[in-house]
Amino acid sequence: MAALPPQIVLDETKSASRLPHDMRMALIACALAIAVCTFSTTFLQSRSPLGSLTAFFVLTHDAFWLIVVAVLHLGITILRLPTAASHAASVILCYSRTVIVILMALVLICGVIGTYVVLHGFLTQDEFLAEFDATILRSGMAIAPVDSEWRPYVSALATSFMLPIFHGAGFASAYLPVNASLRAIVGLVADPSLTGPLLAALAVVTTFGVARRLWPTRLDAAFISTLLVATSSQVLVTSMTSYAMTAHLTLNLIWLWLFLRDDKIGHGAAIGVGFLASGLHQLIFHPLFAAPFIARLWASGRRPLALTYGVSYAAICLFWISYWQIVLAWQGMSPQDSGDAGPLYFMVRVVSLLASFHWTGVGLMLKNVLRFVDWQNPMLLPLSFLAYRSIRDGSGIARGLTTGVILTLAAMFILMPDQGVGWGYRYLHGLIGSLSLLAGYGWIALSARATRDEMAASWTMLTIGSAVAWLILLPVHAKHAHDFATPYFRAAEAIERASTDLVIVDRSGFVFAEDFVRNDPFLRNRPKVLDLTLLDEANLADLCARYSISLFGRPQALAFGVPVNDAATKFDDEVRAKGRAAMARLSCGVDMAVSANKVTRF
Repeated sequence: MAALPPQIVLDETKSASRLPHDMRMALIACALAIAVCTFSTTFLQSRSPLGSLTAFFVLTHDAFWLIVVAVLHLGITILRLPTAASHAASVILCYSRTVIVILMALVLICGVIGTYVVLHGFLTQDEFLAEFDATILRSGMAIAPVDSEWRPYVSALATSFMLPIFHGAGFASAYLPVNASLRAIVGLVADPSLTGPLLAALAVVTTFGVARRLWPTRLDAAFISTLLVATSSQVLVTSMTSYAMTAHLTLNLIWLWLFLRDDKIGHGAAIGVGFLASGLHQLIFHPLFAAPFIARLWASGRRPLALTYGVSYAAICLFWISYWQIVLAWQGMSPQDSGDAGPLYFMVRVVSLLASFHWTGVGLMLKNVLRFVDWQNPMLLPLSFLAYRSIRDGSGIARGLTTGVILTLAAMFILMPDQGVGWGYRYLHGLIGSLSLLAGYGWIALSARATRDEMAASWTMLTIGSAVAWLILLPVHAKHAHDFATPYFRAAEAIERASTDLVIVDRSGFVFAEDFVRNDPFLRNRPKVLDLTLLDEANLADLCARYSISLFGRPQALAFGVPVNDAATKFDDEVRAKGRAAMARLSCGVDMAVSANKVTRF
């Protein structure tokens, strides 16, 4: 049984106490910052077009709950809080390992149930491609070859985020393969949808392991860091999806646990985990997390070790940049087939993202951060704020954790401020563990300057925040995700049940229509689904002559309640109008029959 921190012991004559002064100041600062930022974004947004899904979510969902969190911060600042929660804390800390196992189990159960009940197993295009690639990998290949019959239609059969392979010789997404590989491995023995919940549960125990390495005598700080991860709505709801971000969170924490061993085995294994984490889906995320710790090795005089990491990560990045060229050659495709998929392709993508940079992304990034705050335990932000002394003084790894967050925010602002669909802000997802560990630093700093009764009140504050996170915010956020996913799920089911050979999707006037264009990578599905945008008149004439066809367009989207937005597709509506006209001249295709439903607009 571990010795209890002295802050657990309190004056039995007092039943309530104010929070420590530092904690109250942090709560007030966070409440004011949340209120001002929420008001400014929603006030300005209400007078301008929404323009993005992030803005829509902030205005219609997150703004209200952000104000609730700000009011909660102010309320517990003013009130004297009961000190009885410290008794429960002492019991929890006595049986910390059992409690951590219970937290793991709760996270796992929540993720599994939510996968089928909250999101119905429906996958956005990003998520679908993880399963798309996993299906290919389970077959023993990295690229799914395409029969010559379908090669003229490859772009219409798989529209988004696909690897450019000459003449449509094969199918694979442009994402790196490790996330798909994890799903493929789980899929060999169970439903691959269990991958996210299993990884989230592993993130919980790994957070505890990292925190115990950081603070071997502060079991309370380790437990609080772990609790903040386990009560994050973003962690829980994202685990219900196929996004790679849950794996980023878990592998970053495993990397840090190994790095903190600070021996040859630990550093060697950390480089191995870094290889996997860098290849999860996009190269940029894990190196930004690891870079501050490697830089600290250099600054502290451990330059041979820093150089070992530096050279290793250079090799890792070079490998993943060249990965698709390597596997295309391995599968026997010609250099001509793979020429567009190597380092040059990577550089073109980076240059394209840099060229699209605009300073208006500041407003979008602010909304992303607000969404992130709303989807965390309400006590994460103020406790992290209290880590400022540790960050300033360079204590432990606090500065490295903070730098990773700043680097990631800066990179996403420059390269891709719009996350698209995401529950919270998914591009910071891999760093939720970092922020929770910073909160642990904040808790330790708080306890050094507070009385025992003030710390007992702080345990009550943490209990209130965790209860709000689990019992109020999680159900609200889960319903929000459910309500968004349900129309897409029902529409996708209807498309899959269509009796025709093909379904052609006309995505004019409704959003994320590309999510409906999904096919088995080996094209074994019936009906096959194609995007009208990428079919010319000759394509349509050929398909209409050989197959029965149904059309899914705006009327069907409206009937299922899929959000509509005329401006979202205006730039290429004319192309699809020509396609519809061509189908009419050919007397080709029938509209899918569906019943009317509620219209959602943004």
